Amino acid sequence: MPTQPFRGNLAQHLFKNAKNKPSAIAVISHQNKPCHWTFKDLHQDVVKCASFFLSKGIRKADRTLLMVNPGYDLIVYCFALLYIGSIPIIIDPGMGLFSLLKCVRRSKPKVLLTIPLIGFISWFFRKTFSTVKIKLPLAKNFISKIKNIPLVENLKNEEADDSDLAAIVFTSGSTGSPKGVRYLHKNFNAQIQVLKDIFGITEGEIDLVTLPVFSLFNPALGVTSVIPEMNPRKPAKAEACNLLEAIKKYKTTSAFCSPIIGSKIMDFCEKHREKLPNMNRIMLAGAPSSPYLISSLSTYLPNGRVIVPYGATEALPVSYSDHVTIKQLSKSTLEGEGSNLGKAVQGISILLFPIRNSPLPNESDETIKPLKEKFITGEICVSGETVTDGYDHMPGATRDARFTFNGKEYHRMGDLGYWDKDKNLRFMGRKAECVLTESGPLETERCEPIFNEIKGVKRCALIGIGHDKLKEPSLVVEIDKKVRITKEEVKEEILNLLTNDYSRFGITKVYFEKKLPVDARHNAKIHRLSLSKKWTSIV
Repeated sequence: MPTQPFRGNLAQHLFKNAKNKPSAIAVISHQNKPCHWTFKDLHQDVVKCASFFLSKGIRKADRTLLMVNPGYDLIVYCFALLYIGSIPIIIDPGMGLFSLLKCVRRSKPKVLLTIPLIGFISWFFRKTFSTVKIKLPLAKNFISKIKNIPLVENLKNEEADDSDLAAIVFTSGSTGSPKGVRYLHKNFNAQIQVLKDIFGITEGEIDLVTLPVFSLFNPALGVTSVIPEMNPRKPAKAEACNLLEAIKKYKTTSAFCSPIIGSKIMDFCEKHREKLPNMNRIMLAGAPSSPYLISSLSTYLPNGRVIVPYGATEALPVSYSDHVTIKQLSKSTLEGEGSNLGKAVQGISILLFPIRNSPLPNESDETIKPLKEKFITGEICVSGETVTDGYDHMPGATRDARFTFNGKEYHRMGDLGYWDKDKNLRFMGRKAECVLTESGPLETERCEPIFNEIKGVKRCALIGIGHDKLKEPSLVVEIDKKVRITKEEVKEEILNLLTNDYSRFGITKVYFEKKLPVDARHNAKIHRLSLSKKWTSIV
């Protein structure tokens, strides 16, 4: 049954929770030493920071670049900015200095709230930070230092209309230049509604936080955030024992994590024969998860399920599936028929359109028709309340990604998919990473899952070799170090499989990388385009 719709900004919902359940624990952190804060503590720190920001000249609608370490401080600063109506700009520092500076130039921040190191770096790139008028360095103990500073007069939680700009969140840039995505308050509220109505998250639950940006919903939901001892910017280096210690000690009921974290939890449970009876759900997102991971992880949740939401920074969530359906379709997925993205979430329209690189025309300009036939691969396009307001200061990119159909604005996800016989949406890969060959297009999900099943293959990537439009399809493989096997043995197995069963792919070359390059945010999205560029220059 749908819950009461969310309205206003997230800080208003935090205030309600602080008023209704002041002594309930809001945040538990193990980043340095174990600490916890109640909803009352969190709200008081938010108000103190909001007051301090106002005293320094930060005002409603000011663009504020927030570059601080993830954890409790990030939550407080974000909510403090929302409290006064300022617009937080969130950029993933893992994308590298060059891309980060490009994002700063594009977003034109007026305010810079940052750890001292970034403040120092900004002096060397003054042109990039030229729009910054207010710069506040935020040291580790900043929040405790301002606790006794009197509040400014007329301090209030700014009202927000649904259509007001709430935040700018940059994409990871895994298949192109990172772009600032414009989140309106109605987008955040719609996402919270989905978390409650579709995924069943309720007040009083306890969430394991491994992706910091998603912890920002918890205070508004009345959910406790447990921050384990790990560096969220380097999920591959997270210690499974630390994750499981937090899960068991605090009896966490939910987790939103990347496949690499899900894999670590599964491996630990398998090795130590552990079950997670308090866990209601583990949500895996960021990149396709193997059916084996999803199915195996579910066996350690006797009272819960593994949920796989589909979406992107521009629209999240769009659809979802769970371990039951994915297990039923695992054979077809491993045979190259695509990952199961399930059904659309309530209020979201998903349409498939013929694949084209140029912008899709608005219906007023040209007749456009979606693909309704089953098993026909097209471009996934979505419309609904969780779909954001386009790209910030990038009208060209927004036009490329948006079009109107049946009176609704649709966003092009940049992904390829088709409808199967049961009307499940099946994912075939990124459009930009589809290799055009002499035999036709070859999608990543058409072939990679097949070869990922070979003994000794940790993961592989389909790439196109060559400078022309039509390219030579090839595989780049990362060897699983846990398996005693040589590159030559793996290569022979792959080539035999290609020759005997999958000659239609036209793949005759196999290359090896010590580690495939992946995004910093999820440690899951393979940078296939950079691999293609590298190996084209080598061979």
